[in-house]
Amino acid sequence: MTIRSHCDHMLSFEQQLITMNGLSLLDHLSIVRDPRQQWKIEHKLADILFLTVTAVIGGAEGWED
Repeated sequence: MTIRSHCDHMLSFEQQLITMNGLSLLDHLSIVRDPRQQWKIEHKLADILFLTVTAVIGGAEGWED
């Protein structure tokens, strides 16, 4: 397997990763209502939740990880 085909394989794997009922994990997290004040928001809540969930799946045990 060449590096390019390996990268193409990984991309398609990442696109399919954690897909449930036709929606990706990020799609599911985007449904969560964000109660924060709009003028204080720097990052989308769905992005923060996605990073948190994937970090825990990856073995993170605290904020430092």
